[in-house]
Amino acid sequence: MSTQDRGTPRPDFVLGDRDGAACAAEFTQTVHDFLAARGYSVAINDPYKGMELIRANGDPAQGRHSLQIEVNRKLYMDDTTRAPNAGYDLLKSTFTDLSAHLAAYISDSLRGSHT
Repeated sequence: MSTQDRGTPRPDFVLGDRDGAACAAEFTQTVHDFLAARGYSVAINDPYKGMELIRANGDPAQGRHSLQIEVNRKLYMDDTTRAPNAGYDLLKSTFTDLSAHLAAYISDSLRGSHT
């Protein structure tokens, strides 16, 4: 059960790794720290732990890490018109930067030097 009640503001991002069963905690924390450093509110596994796809594909012991990233719509969409809002381009840039950050993190991890 979620610790957040109905009507409670949701964080900007919820990272779901099924309580570490689908993704190494270090990887999840890396994503958390990247987003938090940019001023976003980020929760892990609350209120979403990750859906069936994450469970089915994530197996950290076998080197397969699955992480669900839930994005609060307020960051990119006008709820009334469903059109992109003023935050859309910033969010797009954030995901581009996150992708580059994770590529470097994975490359460093494969070389044995976590940064």
